[in-house]
Amino acid sequence: MIKPFGALVALAIVPCLAMGQQWKVNVEAGKVDREGVPVHVDLELPADAHTKPACVEQGTSRYPAQLEKQPGGKTRVWWVVDQLAKGKSEPATIKLGVDCADGKFEWKEEPGKWTQLRFDGSPLASYMHESFDPERIEETKKVYHHVFRPDGKRLITKGLGGKFPHHRGIFFGYNRITAGDRKLDIWHARKGEHQAHREIVNEFLGPVFGGHELRIDWNDREGKTFLEETRMLRVFPIDKETMLIDFRSELAAVDGPVRLEGDRQHAGVQFRAAQALAESNDGRYLRPEKWSDMPANKQFNGPDHKDLPWNALQYKLDGEPITVAYLSDPKNPDNAEFSERGYGRFGEYFPYEVTAKKPLRVHYRFWVSTNEKVTREQIERQYQDMVSPPSVVVE
Repeated sequence: MIKPFGALVALAIVPCLAMGQQWKVNVEAGKVDREGVPVHVDLELPADAHTKPACVEQGTSRYPAQLEKQPGGKTRVWWVVDQLAKGKSEPATIKLGVDCADGKFEWKEEPGKWTQLRFDGSPLASYMHESFDPERIEETKKVYHHVFRPDGKRLITKGLGGKFPHHRGIFFGYNRITAGDRKLDIWHARKGEHQAHREIVNEFLGPVFGGHELRIDWNDREGKTFLEETRMLRVFPIDKETMLIDFRSELAAVDGPVRLEGDRQHAGVQFRAAQALAESNDGRYLRPEKWSDMPANKQFNGPDHKDLPWNALQYKLDGEPITVAYLSDPKNPDNAEFSERGYGRFGEYFPYEVTAKKPLRVHYRFWVSTNEKVTREQIERQYQDMVSPPSVVVE
């Protein structure tokens, strides 16, 4: 089964009457302890509500809120819940026109090359999208997202060059593609096939998250588009040590079925750590309980290493710890083979045939932490936040 673009949390989509400029809701934790989890609820608010600041009061805490217009006229209200114990329910009040934000996102760019997302001046992610140039294939053959530390101090992903130069940041590709009578490779992309940025459809900027919705063309060696990708990225800064990246993509066929194949080493949505890790080759993996008997300092790519709910790469840059947890939505296609490399590339692969009636939709999260002691239980909670999120119910 595949998942349509949808919500990050369970929610109630209902009309409600404002008490002045405030709305009452209940946040319900469910069966898991919650910590630093984005939540949202769709409400019928005044037409201009999304232009105003908002704040959520929950218990003794105040959280900045971000408002986003939705199709059909409703407004989505987002905030990040700091802590909520399992089984607990806590009332919250959404106050429109109240500003309790302590920071805000902005975009900086070098036109035609990259667009960088910053929070309070610190970079968190960069979208790399230089226009394809057949005279500079290696430099311009794919688009990808660079990732920074949650405090913005340095990049934690690799770009152009280094070990396996086609591995870059958070990237998506397949090395064995059949489109009609064309055999293509968007993973290595050495012969002219390439990904090309088409447009930024929408940008998200506020105190809770930043991001964008993109159109990306997957082109053959003559520059003809055979797949159209819609990619959505949202970045949530949880605190100075932690951030959450939500990645969604849809691939649609343009002129006939497209068969996507490859193997666990050369296809799928993958993360590649900074080149410094390739030089030390000492990445460690923190895996779910089922795979916990595997040595952390050994990469594993066996036949039963598939359909992992999550996997986490742990490494050091400039002597400081980094954990990147790769969380796979269970509604992604199944029989996904997972790949690990000590030099810092990891992710999952599955074959798929894209048709006009059956686009490929995928959803992943990347949880990034610079905390020295990240536990299996912490990452499992992050996974549960994705698959069994807290609910927000309108009173």
